[in-house]
Formats: sequence, structure tokens, C-alpha cells
Amino acid sequence: MTSHEQRSVPAPVVGALGLLALGIVLLGVGGFVRFRDYSGFGSDQWIRPLGFLAAVLALAGIGVACVTAQSRRWLGGALLVLDLFLIWQSATNDGFRFVWNHDEGELFLLQVLLGLAGFVLIATGLQPFKRPAPGSGRWLVRAAAYACGAAVATYLAFNAGVQHYDTTSCTDPGTECDLSGLEGMVWGLVALAVSAAVVVVIEVALWVVRRRRRTVGMPA
Repeated sequence: MTSHEQRSVPAPVVGALGLLALGIVLLGVGGFVRFRDYSGFGSDQWIRPLGFLAAVLALAGIGVACVTAQSRRWLGGALLVLDLFLIWQSATNDGFRFVWNHDEGELFLLQVLLGLAGFVLIATGLQPFKRPAPGSGRWLVRAAAYACGAAVATYLAFNAGVQHYDTTSCTDPGTECDLSGLEGMVWGLVALAVSAAVVVVIEVALWVVRRRRRTVGMPA
């Protein structure tokens, strides 16, 4: 192998990062990314086909990254950097818009999704899908799975709480329904606490199994 081949960046890495970068560029060209949008109606100037194409390119980039562990690590890191940038701008710039305004719940969900996707890619890149060596564990992959499961459970519980409040306390036309989000938050926090308890139980059970295997001389 030549020195040039050793220094060259693998094609899946270039492809995954290139597709993500192109998708972000198309979002900017399509008017989905703004830093001084104080009108609250940024969608009036959207070029929707570019937005759909940007989403397709981002998903394609994830598909390309799945080819190698190295490309998963690179794309996962890029998604986390993008996520941190979105959080920073939405917290400090009132005119920032990345498809949604900084105070819209959809942007928060996008930030959570980007963070989880980046975490999963990095975890599976550092601990690839292969049979682990005896005594080793895939704790990082499990942590990513736990985070995704807790996020889904919390989201579903939040929506269930909102729906429950709407169906039980908003039946009359003149009833105040602004507290539905509060009940959704309570349900979501309960789901998050239950998810944390489930994680503890699973990890303790796995620890007990590993300890028993070591005791009888079996590979952990």
C-alpha cells in the first residue's frame, strides 16, 4: 500500500459527509435556514422541493455511513456538531430558523433526533456489530439503545397525556385547555423515570449474568 493510499479518506466517509453537507446547503438555498427571521412566517418563502430533497440526501448519507465503522463515526460526529450549533443558535439568536423557529417544539424534536442519530452512529462505529471478545461488553451501543427507547417512551407518554387532558377536561366549548401541555409533561417525566428504572434493572441483570459466567469459567 502506498503512502498516498494510506492518507486517502475512504469513499464512504466522503460520501456520507458530502451528502449531509449538500443537504444543508439545499436547506439554505431553499430558505429553510435563516439567522434574522423575525417575521415568524419563514415558510412563506420556502422552496419546498429543495427541502424534500435535502431530507432525502440526509437519509442517504446515513445509509452510506452504515457501510463502514469509520464512516459512522465521522457522520455521527458531524451530526452532533450540527446539533450543538442548532442548540446554540436557538438559545442565543431570536431570529434563528432551521426549518422551524427557535421557540417551536418541532425544532426541539429535531435537535433530539439529531443527537440520538449521532450517538447511535458513533456508538456503532466504536463498537461495530461483530461478536465481542470474551469479557468485553457493548455498553456504548446499549447506552444508545437506552437513550432512543427513553426518548420514544417520553414522546409517546407526552402525547398520551395531552390527549387524555383534551378528552377529559376540554369537552365543553368554554373550557380552558392551555394546561394540556402540563399534563403531557407530567406523563413524559413519569415515562422518563420508568425508563431509567428499566435501564437499571437490565444493567443489574446483565451484571449478575456476567458475574455468574465468570464464576463458572464461561466467557462473559
